[in-house]
Amino acid sequence: MKDKAARPKPQEVIFSDFDDTVGEIVTKLISKYHPELATAKFHHICRSKASKKAGKLTPGNMYKMSGKWKHLIGVDFVSEIALDCWNNFEPNQRTAILDHLLSRCVGTEDAENGEMKWSLRPPEVQEFPEVAERNGQWNDSLIEISKCLTKK
Repeated sequence: MKDKAARPKPQEVIFSDFDDTVGEIVTKLISKYHPELATAKFHHICRSKASKKAGKLTPGNMYKMSGKWKHLIGVDFVSEIALDCWNNFEPNQRTAILDHLLSRCVGTEDAENGEMKWSLRPPEVQEFPEVAERNGQWNDSLIEISKCLTKK
């Protein structure tokens, strides 16, 4: 049996508002690639350490605010970036993670009252590398992502 006292305590995760750098990049990305989000209100926070999902670091998350949370903080979306990842990213990687998070945000206009309804969508492609290796571009999403990757 392992001695619980011998295990180091997990490091506390600290949350804070992000500096203006993220907001400036987000504003440029919205005007260039995400014009449907022009009226959405965002708040950007950072966390000291990345969370993990299925054993892999998650450098960022996007959350849609609704109900009491939207009322309390007055924004439509909150982006959360892990500083331990952000600080090691090159400028193009910083832009890419923010573009990825913004791409999850969807705005549709309500035909009856003209108000925007906000939601989040998952990434288009979700596949295991070994399945793609064995079967190639076996679906439309993989074909599309392959085309995009060969353009660069």
